[in-house]
Amino acid sequence: MRRVLQRIDGDALDATIGGWLAARADASRAADEDEHPPPRPVRAAIAVDGKSLRGAIRTDGRCIHLLSALRGDGIVLAQREVDAKSNEITAFRPLLEPLDLTGAVVTFDALLTQIDHAKFLVEEKGARYIAVLKGNHPTLHALVKDLP
Repeated sequence: MRRVLQRIDGDALDATIGGWLAARADASRAADEDEHPPPRPVRAAIAVDGKSLRGAIRTDGRCIHLLSALRGDGIVLAQREVDAKSNEITAFRPLLEPLDLTGAVVTFDALLTQIDHAKFLVEEKGARYIAVLKGNHPTLHALVKDLP
């Protein structure tokens, strides 16, 4: 089995399985909503976060680190391996680019709070976002802190 998995494109396999799981979950949700419609429209929530995989170590001793997009119902929509934790910023756009995020609310931590990410989500993907703002943007942090 390992030899077979070493010869295939892991990102393509992940996208295929993730898409299949999301389609099944959507079909199940649609059938449930036919019987019990929600009281108001539900906006999709997607959390983006990076994690190092405990116990998954490369031959050079580095841990495998993934950036993932997780839907509110627990379905992983996409994930990408990043070389190091500091590279989550550069992996954000390629992770979300193939996804339809129209009308969704995307959440992410302070590391991923970047002006380019906000513009990408709003202008190109038609999404909204909730970003954590810390001292990584001191001028913006000061402006927001003074808001009522």
